[in-house]
Amino acid sequence: MEFIEWARKNPRATKLGITGSKYSDYKALALWQVEQREKVQFTYIAFKGSGEVLSAILGGHINMYGSTVDASTIPYVKKGDLRLLAYLGINKVPGYEGFPSMQELYGIEFPDLLAIIGPQGLPDYVVRKLEGAFARAVKDPEFIEAMNRMYMPIIYMDKDTLLKYVQETFLRTAKIYEKVKAEEAKEKK
Repeated sequence: MEFIEWARKNPRATKLGITGSKYSDYKALALWQVEQREKVQFTYIAFKGSGEVLSAILGGHINMYGSTVDASTIPYVKKGDLRLLAYLGINKVPGYEGFPSMQELYGIEFPDLLAIIGPQGLPDYVVRKLEGAFARAVKDPEFIEAMNRMYMPIIYMDKDTLLKYVQETFLRTAKIYEKVKAEEAKEKK
């Protein structure tokens, strides 16, 4: 990838805009893994929110943005102001399937989890009823069309599948977080 070659020749010149800290932004944790594997160094710049990061990259203040690909960023991609380099999630954005995923390139997967959550102790019959309603809703043509307009992939998981997926994801993330902390401690010595 040409961006990685540029980053290799220009250590720390990659100014990566993230929301929050390097330790709380899963996109930063994924890109830290790319740094380790490719032997490059990025400079992480924290912003309060994605709107600030988008403004910073469009204004030329940073040169990489770990973002979601959605209705707020796709117009800039279509216009040529932003360029997709790779996907981080499991599913690719409709219309942009030709771009590689981080899973394909590096074996890195960090999904952006959006879920509907209820209170602890919700009766099973209520959970089953809600699962059925959501399972039908994600197949509705109007819902699919709306999600496609927002460039959002549709991923449905029942309660048990989602719980297992979240637990596995958090375990993987915790291990990466520990590696980042250890690497930073080593750099401080």
